[in-house]
Amino acid sequence: MTHTPLHLLTAPGNVQTAGRLRKKTSELPKTESVGSPDAWQIYNAHRAIDLHITDPIYLNSQPVSGQLVAARGYWNGACLQADELELVFTPSIEHFQPTNSDPEKLPLGKAVRARSELNAKIRNFFAQQDFLEVETPGWVESAGTDIYLNPFEAQFRLEASTYTLDGHLHTSPEFAMKRLLCQGFERIYQLTRVWRNGEVTDLHNPEFTILEWYRAWQNVEDIIQDVENITRIALHNSARPVSDAPFLRLTMREAVERSMHFDLYDALDFESLHAIVRSKNLLGPRAGHTKRWDDLFFELVITYLDPYLAKIGPTFITEWPSELAVLARKKPDDPRVAERFELYIDGLELANGFGELTDPVEQTTRFEHDLVERKQLERESLPLPRGFLQALHTGMPPSAGVALGVDRLLMLATGARTISEVLPFALRRNPETGNIDWP
Repeated sequence: MTHTPLHLLTAPGNVQTAGRLRKKTSELPKTESVGSPDAWQIYNAHRAIDLHITDPIYLNSQPVSGQLVAARGYWNGACLQADELELVFTPSIEHFQPTNSDPEKLPLGKAVRARSELNAKIRNFFAQQDFLEVETPGWVESAGTDIYLNPFEAQFRLEASTYTLDGHLHTSPEFAMKRLLCQGFERIYQLTRVWRNGEVTDLHNPEFTILEWYRAWQNVEDIIQDVENITRIALHNSARPVSDAPFLRLTMREAVERSMHFDLYDALDFESLHAIVRSKNLLGPRAGHTKRWDDLFFELVITYLDPYLAKIGPTFITEWPSELAVLARKKPDDPRVAERFELYIDGLELANGFGELTDPVEQTTRFEHDLVERKQLERESLPLPRGFLQALHTGMPPSAGVALGVDRLLMLATGARTISEVLPFALRRNPETGNIDWP
């Protein structure tokens, strides 16, 4: 008889299946013996079914919650009447950890299946749009110069040699994908893992999944529409459905005016911004000590803008100050702002996109400026992304692109409260020591 997974049992009949035992009367497995033949369920990551044990004694022992078993018998559509039960493994009590130990968290099976289904929806969307799925290296010479990101160092060592090659795990596949745009690829996307050092929070794991895509010869409005379409597909019939109304769009200037009641264009340098927020009593304890415009601005965003966005539904924030868009081109009719946008839903940042900067000279200048800023902030010195800059000198077509956080989108779709619920092997912060524990 062929093995049939529990979650694929459908029509009644004689079956062979397998899983882990647990008490029928308990939501969670417990390592204790129960003699009643009707007190059991057998479960896997996807499904639990009632189990009637015709003969509760097998292998000279009582069934115990947590045991892995193979079962053969009659499946009537609601219960498996097991006439043969084979013990595969009994976990030791001190090591047995039920997979659903917290009933308030997203079950593991649901999280894994939701990711698989979302990935399939993403690939179907791009196939219909004539995109090509690409793969680029995760280990690169340079992960970028962004002063807000800290890449992981990763060194290659040649076997039986002292030769080494220094590199980093990429924080985004952006540079490699843009090099493909320079080679003539026009519509490309990638689902990939990326790494960013320095944070473990309810919304951030150092290793996570992003969806990144680019349209050559198209503009940022086309990419914004892609983001809205994909988000709608992901959240359809989900824990966080969205209405049929178009997503709200606000410029950053409008968003600041609504949430903090001042004109951003009057505050594009530190002295002006500091004077305005001080006059309006917006300075928090951290913001009051910074001497950098970007630090002060982001502190205000966290304190005032994010809570405002949490109340108004799906919102694109467009036209970011040029100071905050190192890889985006400046708006042609207003260089104070750049063609950068972000999507927020319930205050959660989901996507960050640009009308791409294609000028190699200006891009090099911006990178070099970042390196000076990193040095002043006593952060790690990073190499320039030479391959990307060389590709820009060959010519990159007018393009637009975006990176979307797949894990955060899954959080919304499943109702998860933390990123660890949709990333089963996420790092964890120990509440007692504050240190980071391996999963």
